[in-house]
Amino acid sequence: MTTTMRLVVAGGGTGGHLFPGLAIAHAFEQRFSDCAVLFVGTEHGLESRLVPERGYPLAFVPFARLKNTGAREALRNLGRVPASLLESRRILSRFAPRIVVGVGGYASGPVVLAAALSGIPTAICEQNSVPGLTNRILARVVKRIFTAFAEAARFFPARK
Repeated sequence: MTTTMRLVVAGGGTGGHLFPGLAIAHAFEQRFSDCAVLFVGTEHGLESRLVPERGYPLAFVPFARLKNTGAREALRNLGRVPASLLESRRILSRFAPRIVVGVGGYASGPVVLAAALSGIPTAICEQNSVPGLTNRILARVVKRIFTAFAEAARFFPARK
């Protein structure tokens, strides 16, 4: 009996996060003959246009960045965290992934955290030599961390 490989790719915002996510989705499709992929991001990121153009389904979480904003906007966005976690849990429950991979960007935070809290295997992919804030935070809860540069490894627990 074949079991469908169900993958959630969480994150985006910029091409630096999104394009590695698209590459991961493609690699999973090549590896598993029966593979379903769902991207989760925000309505304002690059993913809102590029993911559907590439034929993948896309769900949105109501989240906004906390870094590089003014104090008022950061506080308002912090208030969106509970709603983002609830929506992430709803998306994950409905899609039932076997793994969730965060590719960076603020949208990956609530999705990967909700997956980890739900017992779904999680990983993050860090494409930069210096990890972003979201991946540095998520490193505490994910099972595995994949880095593109050896320099990034010093920011993460060696066992992961």
